[in-house]
Parts: sequence; structure tokens; C-alpha cells
Amino acid sequence: MAGWDDLAQELDAWRDAGRAATFWWRDDDATRVTPELERLLAIGAETGTPVALAAIPRDINGDLRGRLAGHELASVLQHGWSHENHAPSDARQEEHGPHRPLEVMLDELAEGWHRIREFEGGLPVMVAPWNRVDASLFPALPGIGLAAVSTLGPRDATEPAPGVRRTNVHVDIIDWDGSRGFIGEHAALDQFVRHLAARRRGEVDADEPTGLMTHHLCHDEGCWWFIATVLNRTRSHPAVRWLDGREAFWP
Repeated sequence: MAGWDDLAQELDAWRDAGRAATFWWRDDDATRVTPELERLLAIGAETGTPVALAAIPRDINGDLRGRLAGHELASVLQHGWSHENHAPSDARQEEHGPHRPLEVMLDELAEGWHRIREFEGGLPVMVAPWNRVDASLFPALPGIGLAAVSTLGPRDATEPAPGVRRTNVHVDIIDWDGSRGFIGEHAALDQFVRHLAARRRGEVDADEPTGLMTHHLCHDEGCWWFIATVLNRTRSHPAVRWLDGREAFWP
């Protein structure tokens, strides 16, 4: 498992190669203004780091739009429609999978984009709930106004369909299958270092920024500590650049 020195050494390798190690931050499941959301926005402001909030369109309210208006460091992405599972009981959770008619899913996503684009920082990006989505949706997304998708893991293509960009996240700090709290600093750092090293060596798409995924409503104190610490430590390195939501998809 990696430590802070391993992350620093990897970033030094990017610097020595004359390359920029790009990052982006995606936080999921926003619907309203909460103390947890305020804490997240405060960390972003204190560290000067942009955050892309994946909001669940069905459940957002006007307070969220008002709170984010004029917030230069926050953009808003579309987190599916309702974040409800429609997969069979013996399958992994998925909202937009092969289990429902394509037309129904597209109608939901179109209504979702109608709501997300009302945000001052709204971007036409579909973040798949549970990071899973049926690829048959991709070619149809531009027709309803969406121009990008985001899931988890190194992307296999910059454009999975004409007119559709893809930028994923790669670092998940929550132990979903165990404690459902912070996964631990070494496990989290290991994800950062592994993806950065794979990018530098050309083993994955070197142009895909390394993505940090967080879930503000689920964070324990370990999660909050790690987010603030990794943002502060990386931003002080000369090779690092944290991208905003738009730059992450359309550099």
C-alpha cells in the first residue's frame, strides 16, 4: 500500500518528465443544502479546488440552485434521474441498464437535463448511479442534450459514441463492502499512485485526469481529513493541476 512519500515521488516523476499531473474532483448524490455539503464546499474554497457535484435531478430543490449560484469553484453534473435501482435482484444495482426500455430511460434523462441546466454551473454530463450504465444509451445522449458520461475506472475511449466525451473517476475513498467509512489513507493513496503511474507509463489513457470520487453525505471524519489533506498536499506540487468540471471533459 502506498504512503504520502510514494505519492510525492510519483508526482516528482511527472515533474521530471516535464508533464502536468491533472486531477479532478467529483462528489456524488447532491440534492439539497446540508451541513455536509457546506463542509465540502468549504474545503474546496479553503484549498482553491474545483468540485463537480453530481446532483440527482428528481430530488433537487431550489435551495441548492440558490446556494451554488455564483460559486465559481462548483459545477453541477447530472446523476442519472432518481438514483433508483431497476436491476433484477441477482444483478448489481443499476438505474440505466439493459433492464428497461431505452425510450423510458432517455425520457428520464431528458427531464433530468432540463433541471440540471437551470444551474448556473450546470454541465451536460451524465454521471451514472453506481457508476454503471448500459452502453446502448451513449449514441442517443446528444439527442437529449447530454454530451458526456462519467463512471469509475480508466476509460477505454475518450468518445464512446460520436459527440459523447468520457471522463471517469479512479479513487474511491469509502469502504462500501465493509465499514462503509473511510477506506484508510494507504488504500486511498494506493489508488492515486496506481492510476498516476499507469498514466505516466502509457498503460492507460494518459490524458484522462485522475479522478477523486467522494460522497459528502456518507463521510466519516477519516474521509473529511483525507480529502482536505490530499488536496493541500497535491496542490502544493509544481506538477499538479486540479481541473474544473468543464476542463475535465473538454480540455
